[in-house]
Amino acid sequence: MININTAPVPPLRLALDLAANGWHVFPLNPRDKRPLANCLDCRDNPTCSTGDYRGCPCLPDGQWCHGVRAATTNPDHITTWWRRVPGAVPAIATGPSRLILIDLDTHTDQPPPDPATQLLPGIRLTPDQVPGGLDTVRDGADVLRLLAHLRGRPHPWPAGPEHQPVSVVTPSSGRHLWYRAPDLPDGVRLRQALGELGWQIDIKAAWSYGIAPGATTPAGTYTIRAGTPVSPGQMPDWLTREILRVIQPPPRPPAPPPTPAPPSQQQRAAAYLTTVIERGTTELATLTDGRKTALSALAFKAGGLLTWAGLNYDHIHHQLVNAGIAAGLDERAADRIVHRALTNGLARPLPEPRSRAAEHTR
Repeated sequence: MININTAPVPPLRLALDLAANGWHVFPLNPRDKRPLANCLDCRDNPTCSTGDYRGCPCLPDGQWCHGVRAATTNPDHITTWWRRVPGAVPAIATGPSRLILIDLDTHTDQPPPDPATQLLPGIRLTPDQVPGGLDTVRDGADVLRLLAHLRGRPHPWPAGPEHQPVSVVTPSSGRHLWYRAPDLPDGVRLRQALGELGWQIDIKAAWSYGIAPGATTPAGTYTIRAGTPVSPGQMPDWLTREILRVIQPPPRPPAPPPTPAPPSQQQRAAAYLTTVIERGTTELATLTDGRKTALSALAFKAGGLLTWAGLNYDHIHHQLVNAGIAAGLDERAADRIVHRALTNGLARPLPEPRSRAAEHTR
């Protein structure tokens, strides 16, 4: 059992207790808080040396190779690791543990060069929005409190059990807030976001990791101040929305409209036939003599082109009859002329109108 505000827990005991609660554990080097080095087989394996862990045989065998990718809740593997390196520092892989860590740093008390835009990236602040002024914001905890204030929340991490994170004070007086990972919309994935939510605020998620609550390093102990690893609290909705705001990529600009495909030969022939009928109709309307002959010639030519154009026969027939009527011919006479000439033209197709179609569609 992990207790709050008590003497440090031995690393193996801590790792096993956390693993029993579903926290995926792996060992860190106590000197630099980095994952222990890969085994010799991995270091000599060209695939492993490039960081590709997928084909590594060590992970299924329970080795600690590849750092966070080795994280497990298997007590046998954990026991073997810490018997080999008793002083290793337990670390937690956030993604496999279904956790998200908000790391509030205190690396410096000097604010960023442009606090109005850099304290909360993506949010331009004015002095009246910051209680006490921009100069009062000194660390990551202050920035998170400021964000909560802007969103109308009295406190960034509620004390109620439902939303109570595992709150840890780090040896450098920073704060770690461990929450259960929120349920996300389809297609949205958590990821690590360093400084994207706010100055001196890091979001550890997916294949990121953090020092285990209760762990001790040469710098000191990561002391649990509130909450319990048995049941980390659910992240408040407002904070979930803020994290989603920064981890999701910006919307892509709309794709340019597709380039129209070049017209097919049939399309060019159809355009040419349409032009022939339009011009013929105009010429018919100007005639006082020879209208029947002109209509017959136009219909014959249209019939000769119809094979290539792929247009509807009835539609072309109707257009030509209307052209005759517009020129002053009787409807029955126009219909008879068009039917005969169009049929004769279909029986004698004209050559495929390549160059002429292209000319009329420019």
